[in-house]
Amino acid sequence: MAIERIVDAVDEFLAEQVHARFPAPGTGVATPPLGRVEFLRERAALGRAREELRSATAGILFLRNKLEAEQTERRVRMARTCHALLRATREDDDETALPLLSYRNVLRERIRRSEEELAGLRTQAADGKDALTRLGRAESHLERARSEGRRSRARRRQSRR
Repeated sequence: MAIERIVDAVDEFLAEQVHARFPAPGTGVATPPLGRVEFLRERAALGRAREELRSATAGILFLRNKLEAEQTERRVRMARTCHALLRATREDDDETALPLLSYRNVLRERIRRSEEELAGLRTQAADGKDALTRLGRAESHLERARSEGRRSRARRRQSRR
């Protein structure tokens, strides 16, 4: 689905543009000073990726919630159908029981298919949320890299004086 492509694109962007260039603190890899133009370019790219991912994740969450509500309704209909089928069977009302039996089977199949779709949507929603979290961490890392660049430039200016 679309969210999977977006999550993959964000992961690739983070790996190539952020994590490779600005390693996490404590990894022993020096962070290069970041100029204002580079910082603004990187921040804008991360912002665009965040907005696209946020929009896609919101759509997935909407679909998941909608499907969960439909699934609840199907389960209620299934319970009512089973109850009516049981009553018709007890009363030997074959004329009512046969259509109810067919309807129960149709509902059972729809519930099964919906559960599969719902499992996929839940996974994609979780992946989207995780990607948004990783993107947020990348943005804060970018901000820290910018701050370190400012501090190093300030130290250089101080040492020149």
